[in-house]
Amino acid sequence: MKVLDDVRILDLTHFYNGPYATLVLGFFGAEVIKIEPPELGERARTIFPIPGVTNESYPFVMLNSNKKGVTLNLKAPRGQELFKQLVKDADVVVENFTVGVMDRLGLGWDVLKQINPRLVYASSTGYGQTGPYSAYPAFDPIVQAMSGLISATGAPDGPPTKAGTPIMDILGGIHFATGIIVALRQRDRTGEGVFMETSLYESAIGPMASLIAAYLGQGETYERAGNSVHGHIFSPYNCYPTQDGHVLLLVLDDQRWQALCTLMDRQELSDDPKFATKAERSKRWEEADSIVSAWTKQHTKQDIMERCSTAGITCGMVKEVAELLSEPHLRARGTLQDIRHPMAGTVPIPAPPWRLNGEQPSIDAPSPALGQHNELVYGQLLGLSEGEMTQLKEDGVI
Repeated sequence: MKVLDDVRILDLTHFYNGPYATLVLGFFGAEVIKIEPPELGERARTIFPIPGVTNESYPFVMLNSNKKGVTLNLKAPRGQELFKQLVKDADVVVENFTVGVMDRLGLGWDVLKQINPRLVYASSTGYGQTGPYSAYPAFDPIVQAMSGLISATGAPDGPPTKAGTPIMDILGGIHFATGIIVALRQRDRTGEGVFMETSLYESAIGPMASLIAAYLGQGETYERAGNSVHGHIFSPYNCYPTQDGHVLLLVLDDQRWQALCTLMDRQELSDDPKFATKAERSKRWEEADSIVSAWTKQHTKQDIMERCSTAGITCGMVKEVAELLSEPHLRARGTLQDIRHPMAGTVPIPAPPWRLNGEQPSIDAPSPALGQHNELVYGQLLGLSEGEMTQLKEDGVI
């Protein structure tokens, strides 16, 4: 299962995008050495901090399992020397700094490939290494705005709305990890190092395919559709209230509409010319929603989902975070795995969703404390003595 156990990664990433990419690779056995600035570490350590604990946060714990942690000041000449020594025996360097940061440190691709000609250098930026926007900084919500995602999210009579989670960071992280694996494959075939780059902005364009299609099909008239679909081409399709929350229900065709009418004990609607066909229901989607809402209000969301699933109707419960964390399906699949962190306690970790021959990658170690593996990496890999490491610490290098 540890298919990447012959790969050593030097991880310079921060926040969500890069750490998720290296988390995925670490789950599959890659030796990920996370390199952080001394004293404070990477910036995610300050987001949603763990109460009473210094330099530890829940995002960091969740996105940095299966990694070794060292500190290193890349702005110090001695720190740059140590990094170059680590590069000699590394397979991949991963960073998600703004364009030009590594070059200004003297640690860019042109320098590192001379040290290790087989190195894969992987970079994720906001907009890419080239192009009119390449120098602009970007975060997840900015990319959501720039890509058009926000323009299509929210109610028709409301403002453009971002997604409630950093979906572009994580989606970009998936592209980042995939690009690294592809680059390693090319390196292994040619024997030569590879510069692989991706960006958050470009990672957001694929999900825009459905909105681009709506624009091409409807022109400038397409509008935000809330929890429905552009043009209401499917109906019923919306979030509906239940006794204990909401469900999202989608009727794809006339056959499923007939099945829903039976569930609602409203068989007369199956033959009603106002609702019998998808085209007619789309014209009267608000009325169709009212009919469905009157039914869903009588039941719990679990009951509605089970009834609809039995009838072949797509339906899902709208879950809160607390419900998600106790989700029996995710627990049974191992997609959410609890770890025991020495400072954070029990924390749920989002495991990668891939399985190879039915086997899922496992959590072998919790996220490292700041500089936890300095002695291991600098002592064993680089052969530094205890005295040398003590001096490096006093000098602020590690």
